[in-house]
Amino acid sequence: MALYVTATFAVVIIVLSAVLSELYEGYSYRAFDVTLQAAASSVANGLPERVSRRDKTDIEESVGESLPDFERKIGVIRVRIFDPNGSRFFSLNDADSVAERITPASFTINGNSRKFLTARVHGKPYRAAIAYFEARGESLGAVIVIASLSATRESIDRIRAIAFILVPLTILMVAIGSVRIARKSLRPLENMAADIDKIGYGRTLSTLLVPESEDEIKKLSESFNSLIKRINTLIETQRNLLLDASHQLKTPLTVIQAEIEMLLMKRDLTDLERENIKQLLSEAEYASSLAVDLIYLSRLESTEKLESSIVSVDSLVESIISRNSFLASQRFVKVVFESSDGCNVRGDPEMLNRAISNILDNAIKYSRKGGKVTVATSIADGDASAVIEIQDNGQGIEEDELARVFDRFYRTKLARSGDEKGSGLGLSIAKRIVEQHGGRISIESEVGVGTTVTVELPTQPGS
Repeated sequence: MALYVTATFAVVIIVLSAVLSELYEGYSYRAFDVTLQAAASSVANGLPERVSRRDKTDIEESVGESLPDFERKIGVIRVRIFDPNGSRFFSLNDADSVAERITPASFTINGNSRKFLTARVHGKPYRAAIAYFEARGESLGAVIVIASLSATRESIDRIRAIAFILVPLTILMVAIGSVRIARKSLRPLENMAADIDKIGYGRTLSTLLVPESEDEIKKLSESFNSLIKRINTLIETQRNLLLDASHQLKTPLTVIQAEIEMLLMKRDLTDLERENIKQLLSEAEYASSLAVDLIYLSRLESTEKLESSIVSVDSLVESIISRNSFLASQRFVKVVFESSDGCNVRGDPEMLNRAISNILDNAIKYSRKGGKVTVATSIADGDASAVIEIQDNGQGIEEDELARVFDRFYRTKLARSGDEKGSGLGLSIAKRIVEQHGGRISIESEVGVGTTVTVELPTQPGS
């Protein structure tokens, strides 16, 4: 928009300047010719009747009275008076060689008479005009007046020089003004875009600040806020539905799981029946675990305020490793803890426990038999961050899938093709918890080598 306005103005101002310059030049020359012709006519009309060479004194007085008004307008005027035979018998201000080249015969070309002619002497332009008077009876003499065009030419050049300076400056000022106006006009949209970029998936999508101006931007802000409110309503409805459905499923699944466990206690079951019941129990446990994860995730997203207390990172990790020791022994996986000098973070102990447990659970489940999982804690960023690094030597994750492992219900191709069951919610829940505590979580992996998940949490000052 600024470029269009500037370009349009530039074309208009350049064309207008050129036209005005030409008009001024034409007007200046016409005004000069009118003044010069009037001076010639005034001299001719002021000559004594039946003028002759003997009337030099009278002629000089007459010419001296006629010229001052005209000289104030166009400068020094040279006067030459010729008799009917073309012989000059009077001259004024004719000390140089300018007038020598101009005679009455100079005003006739191919039999056609003209009133003006232009001559250039020593590189300077001069303009001459002619007027006739009655000299002897019906014979006509001629008065030629000559004036320099230099002053008029300088005036025209001065105007063009001024235009040459003012036109670019004006275009530059319009360009700067257009950019400033465009930026000022678009600033509310830039602010709106920045506010939209800050909106993330959370408990509630925040609305935009509506500007006070009564324009289209205000209408856009109000429309966007109306959309956000509808989306928030939809998300809340979906969350409540998910929470209610999970609650409704949890109780019957628990009952089913208990009944299946009671069936396994019977001694008269055949090997095939026992194997089928164990498979059924495994599916029930998976469904129950999924319902619990959904309930936890729904509560996590609807929680407005975190429980806050001082948490020892090393103590937290040690307790989590201890609780997962049975799972590790079942899979013949060795869990090694490499402790730092100790540091504290402020947060919700239960949530932090759940986040680290989910990561460690994945590391153990997807490690190869007889493998090793290393859990290391350290300090980074000049004691500003507590780092928890969980590394396994399992099957790894393909590079194109790393960006999606924190998405809900997403499971990698290798995980889906294996025997381990999972909901795809563990890492999603962990990421949510870490971000709510002001930290960040990242993952690195190489297929066939293993995976490393790194959690960074802000430390408690003075810990």
